[in-house]
Amino acid sequence: MNLIILDQNFDTLGVVSVFNTLIWDRRYYASGLFELHTPAEFFTLMNTGRYLYRNDRDELGVIREVNFARDAKGARTAYCKGYFSEELLNGRVLNTQISLTGTPEAIGRKMVDRYVINPSDADRKIPQVKLGELKGIGTSVTVTATGDNLGDKLYEIEKTQELSHRLRYDYLNNDLIFEVWKGKDRTDDQTENSWAIFSDSFYNVKNAVYDRDESEYKNFAYVAGEGEGSARVIVEVDLRSSADEERRELYVDARDLQSTYQDDAGNEHTYTADQYRALLRQRGLEKLAEYQKIETVNSDVDPNANLTYGVDFDLGDLCTYRYTDVGIETTKRITEIQEVYEGSKQTLSVVFGNDQMTSIMKIIQREVF
Repeated sequence: MNLIILDQNFDTLGVVSVFNTLIWDRRYYASGLFELHTPAEFFTLMNTGRYLYRNDRDELGVIREVNFARDAKGARTAYCKGYFSEELLNGRVLNTQISLTGTPEAIGRKMVDRYVINPSDADRKIPQVKLGELKGIGTSVTVTATGDNLGDKLYEIEKTQELSHRLRYDYLNNDLIFEVWKGKDRTDDQTENSWAIFSDSFYNVKNAVYDRDESEYKNFAYVAGEGEGSARVIVEVDLRSSADEERRELYVDARDLQSTYQDDAGNEHTYTADQYRALLRQRGLEKLAEYQKIETVNSDVDPNANLTYGVDFDLGDLCTYRYTDVGIETTKRITEIQEVYEGSKQTLSVVFGNDQMTSIMKIIQREVF
């Protein structure tokens, strides 16, 4: 692994050949984070740099903070920290109303093209960003938005279909390639991909701490759109698996969503009744995603067992967790992997589920040879 510091034009400034600690935090529904602690001799390099590139990853760090310190004994250290390049998309806001219909992938590509690649104001352009391969994933939705940060809005739309996006860095060509993607299904009820089962029966988990909290959970939304009184348009969004499941309701005021809107050219358009109701339903799905169940399992995973990180499981993958001793069994998607390098040690902290909701935590420790 080589750590390369780049300037704002993506030209190489130098290499960090020695470091004390590197934290590389990959996330599925948000921009990743990094933190690099080094001897003080690398402070000037990091302080004049803009980007941090790892030659064993296609992720790119954007340096947002640099620090130098000297303690009372004269020991000097330095560090830099920041976000992955996906955060660059949050440097653009939706300054005009967008009204788009299509898959989250198609909508994302249109929004990135409009606000980043070919904006009407050339000063908003990020020259390195390119559209990647069209994968044809997701189902059609209708989205209207104004004022949101571009990156945050993309994650919000994608999360309702368990999708994500990334800016994959091509070091040789200095390109940031925008792609919408979905992790692999590695559960044991499919045959397309190899299975990733974390279980005490397979001796790849050493212990487990389980916690479940449904106090804020909602599964049914009334989404109220335009109109007044009895004439107001209200759409019901029901995420229950059956009518027998307890109904836990949420009211969503979506008066900002109107059936008539103007495009960028100032032309007025009107949704059909079905299109408008679909727009309200999408808003309901996005709001209900904020009220999911909390489910956590913390386990130490044996790094010498049957699963190899990056080969048998990776960020975004849907995996099975079983702890037969107490009858725990759940299927969740990997939404965060934090890699920590200190000397010859590497620690991986793997999160299954949606942030502080439906999450499973696992710690993997192994030697780096």
